[in-house]
Amino acid sequence: MLSKRSLALRAVVALLVVVTAFGAGFVAYPYLAPRLRSSPRPASVEPTLDRDTYLKLSGSIYDTLSQQYYQKVDASKLLKGAVAGLGDPYTVLFTPAEAADFREELSGEYVGIGVVITATSDESAIQIVRVFSGTPAEKAGLKPGDIIDSIDGTSARHLDLDTVSARVKGKAGTSVQLRIDRNGTMHDYTITRQNVELPVVESRIIGNKIAYISVSSFSSGVAAKFSQTLEKLEQQKIRGLVIDIRDNGGGYLNECLDMLSNFIPRGTALWTKEAGGQLRPVTVTGKSVAFPVVVLVNENSASASEIFAAALKENKAAVIVGVTTFGKGLIQRSWDLADGYELKVTVQEYYTPDKNAIQKKGLPPDVVVADPSPASIGILPGDGQLERAVQIAETGVRP
Repeated sequence: MLSKRSLALRAVVALLVVVTAFGAGFVAYPYLAPRLRSSPRPASVEPTLDRDTYLKLSGSIYDTLSQQYYQKVDASKLLKGAVAGLGDPYTVLFTPAEAADFREELSGEYVGIGVVITATSDESAIQIVRVFSGTPAEKAGLKPGDIIDSIDGTSARHLDLDTVSARVKGKAGTSVQLRIDRNGTMHDYTITRQNVELPVVESRIIGNKIAYISVSSFSSGVAAKFSQTLEKLEQQKIRGLVIDIRDNGGGYLNECLDMLSNFIPRGTALWTKEAGGQLRPVTVTGKSVAFPVVVLVNENSASASEIFAAALKENKAAVIVGVTTFGKGLIQRSWDLADGYELKVTVQEYYTPDKNAIQKKGLPPDVVVADPSPASIGILPGDGQLERAVQIAETGVRP
């Protein structure tokens, strides 16, 4: 049986029944682009074959396989396989269709039904862990903790996350029939897919004037939405703030840095290191708040989420509550290729402000609280992590 962390590695988050780039831990930092293009590469990381030899061999391999292989050769798979040969799950070649999905997902707008899905702990089924408000899934009555038993009359048991996602997604205006196992009782739903704008920032007041803001991804525009939400909450004279980035698989680093500027007057957000290079600081300049801040994380908080939590923790700006995060300490950039293909490449490793490594280790919280059940996340009473975070904020505990 795979651990929950191993399952998360295969797909941290499936947003709106589209397995997203955030699950792969995508972090883009466009401001580094000029330096990345011009930095010399140490001899130790130069390719083992020169370009002409590589291209000559690639052509010979293609010609031989296309003429001699006993089945039809899918050239796209050959290209993908070449990139996969690096052994880095975050360096990926997208086909034109995959590239279009990738860009759509990072925009924060999707076609789907409006849920987050993941594999159950024993990999026997796919379960819903979050239902977004105002979406077709919520209107139909789907709930966190629901198990997807069948899709359009075909069993979904023992299918992987990608397959379930592909069968549920489709064109806007079309319908999908889902049979849901809810605590052993079957429920049938017919849900119409539609264009959905992901509610990446949701908020409310809980406890004794404690503000709660949930951020589901660091997609385009999330920092501005977060700042606007925080400003409105501050006008209500809040006494503390809980930021929930559980199951947030990442997104754009510049959005993460902009969010950090609400809490760090001046400091180091992270350190980056290119191949064979030295550590370089990435700084943030902003403001601070007068109330205590608590950040909720879990094993599916990855990439930009880990940067956000680590920066607040090590700049003494927030208390981190939950369990150790995913452990994705690599940064990617994307390049457009010919004929609509797109190449996402790991270009840097990052470290926390105190120069701690995240990759394959994760960020340990200040206060450890075990995961609640999917059906309890964000609900009081029931969500023990949230209850503890509110308690810390109410007592005014600071790092």
